[in-house]
Amino acid sequence: MAKPVDELSPELMLKLNVFMSEKAVMRATSLSRTSLHRKRLSGEFPEPQPISEGRVGYRIRDVEAWLRDPQGWPKTQNTLDI
Repeated sequence: MAKPVDELSPELMLKLNVFMSEKAVMRATSLSRTSLHRKRLSGEFPEPQPISEGRVGYRIRDVEAWLRDPQGWPKTQNTLDI
């Protein structure tokens, strides 16, 4: 049986390019929901990707890239591949 995502190592999560919930992104970045939304609208933060109908998530590689360089993060940085 596969491990739940919260039991995976950070290295494996990056390798798999798993999805993060908005709450997890807010915890990782210390951004409020409003700030996250504003940054997304202005192209200063990665867009969430559709997971299924009515559900989206942020790719961990996108968030990690933003965390490495929040000021220089480009609008075209989203990683759609796995």
